[in-house]
Amino acid sequence: MRVFKRIKWAYLLVSVFFIALGVLLIARPDTSMIWFCRFLGGVAVLFGLARIIGYFVRELEGVGLRYDFATGAFAIVAGAFLLWRAPEVGEVMDIVIGLFILVDCVFKLQVAMDSKRMGARSWWVTLLFTCVSLVLGLLLIFDTFKGQRVLSIMMGVALVADGLQNLCTVIYATIFVKDVKKKVQDAVDEATAIETTGEVVTDDKPFPADFDEAIAAAAELPAAESVPPEEK
Repeated sequence: MRVFKRIKWAYLLVSVFFIALGVLLIARPDTSMIWFCRFLGGVAVLFGLARIIGYFVRELEGVGLRYDFATGAFAIVAGAFLLWRAPEVGEVMDIVIGLFILVDCVFKLQVAMDSKRMGARSWWVTLLFTCVSLVLGLLLIFDTFKGQRVLSIMMGVALVADGLQNLCTVIYATIFVKDVKKKVQDAVDEATAIETTGEVVTDDKPFPADFDEAIAAAAELPAAESVPPEEK
């Protein structure tokens, strides 16, 4: 569960960051893509440094599952590249964002289908946001928008849609995990009650612990009328 909580908070932070970037591009469509790339590069470098510091500071328990050092190193390299080659990357930023959203949506499609197969409610909400983000990502990749302002606005819309998609995934995954935990806890409580009292409570009537009483109840006879075989 600690791993799930860590993943959940990571998804929440990334989702909020994407939504904030999308709102910025929608509100300021004249924002220079060079400045945008440098901003992303600076954030990536800071994020990478934080992950590497966390790798050396945190306890060793579960360290093999977090990949803090590897993630931090990759983020620093990616951020440095964005800072160094901001003019070149800015010219194809729409394709970069579109590819990122496309890859993310492919994984989210499986998440939506798996949620349906496991019986999660409202799985279709995740599927809906995934399909919308997928269409926007494809439009960005094929460069169907003309004009810098329109392109910036559509990149912002795509980022907001992807952030909302991630939020929906986190919310419904949390609800589903809580439902599973509740069912498991109920099953454990019921098993504990059976082991300690020898009784199973059903919706109709209690199942008698004594075998002779069970036979009599099945035959709809009073327990006193059941005659042991040796007395016949």
